[in-house]
Amino acid sequence: MTYESGDEGTRRRTRGKMAMNKWILSAWILALAAAPAAAADIRLDSYRNPKSENYRIFNYMYLDGARGGMMASNAWLKRHGGQMLFCMPGDLALTTEQTEEIMLKSAEKRAAKGDVAIASLLLWGMQDTYPCEKPASEKPGGEKPASQ
Repeated sequence: MTYESGDEGTRRRTRGKMAMNKWILSAWILALAAAPAAAADIRLDSYRNPKSENYRIFNYMYLDGARGGMMASNAWLKRHGGQMLFCMPGDLALTTEQTEEIMLKSAEKRAAKGDVAIASLLLWGMQDTYPCEKPASEKPGGEKPASQ
């Protein structure tokens, strides 16, 4: 049995670890490159007719994530003085079931075809359900405030 000198053994172990790290990095890059294909929009037909219970659960998670993203966007817009997408009461917390109801009512109102993205339907439904008060100058028939 032969033993390597300290420096040589350390170099070999370091090269082995670097090779493994490169392999792991390559696997991550491959996984991340494939992820956008799996993160496509969910369409109304797919939402209404999931292929299995797992798809139904995934659809709920997707819808809940879309709601969360819209709420976060709204908070950012409010903080930075922008026009909010919808104006929900601050103390209201929507469940996934309520979110689904808003999205499905939006689809019904618009006679949406099966290829419409549920995230778009949800946004429009949130705007219908929680509209923002328009300034008097933007209201139909509204008078502009008197300038002094």
